[in-house]
Amino acid sequence: MRVVVIGGKGHVGTYLIPRLVEAGHTVVNVSRGEHAPYQPHPAWEEVRQVTIDRSAAEADGSFGERIGALDGEVVIDMICFTLDSAKQIVEGLRGRVQHFLHCGTIWIHGPTVAAPTTEDQPRKPFGEYGVQKAAIEAYLLDEARRKGFPATALHPGHIVGPWVEPAQPGRPFQPHCLYAVRARRNRDAAQPGHGNHTPCPCRRCGTGFYAGH
Repeated sequence: MRVVVIGGKGHVGTYLIPRLVEAGHTVVNVSRGEHAPYQPHPAWEEVRQVTIDRSAAEADGSFGERIGALDGEVVIDMICFTLDSAKQIVEGLRGRVQHFLHCGTIWIHGPTVAAPTTEDQPRKPFGEYGVQKAAIEAYLLDEARRKGFPATALHPGHIVGPWVEPAQPGRPFQPHCLYAVRARRNRDAAQPGHGNHTPCPCRRCGTGFYAGH
């Protein structure tokens, strides 16, 4: 199967793309070409790299058509953050793709996700990021129901679950949420401008802060 991944060199894509290659799929990665994957892997040698500046292409109205022209049977969008962006790519892929997967976020459920959340529970999107992601999912669901557009929204935070810190001498395994892991890594790396530190939405991790997207 031919799979096009938009933004495949990020946190999730770094691990997703090698697994797609190892599963026998033909993979195309679309990015701005500014950095390497977070982790090296020989599978990347088999991936076709396409460089597109999404912001510029969306500004001139060409992004959706350019993605559609890559002829992906499946398109996975890791970096769609606004409703207008989602609408453009849906129009570019309509009638040309078997399945479209949008990378969503648990932030659409609210700032205090302390237990597994079901889709029938009320949503309270957190911040502009969460609000836009919730609007994107509502739009994709409507397109799927009314017009048959083959869309699925994924929430990586729900998929991977809590992280477990390796045991150290005299110290047992300790679970930490992914927000805490990022906050710790960002703090330890001391990378200026890596993200704005805001209160951790899970309220369970004990670190108190999360480095936002």
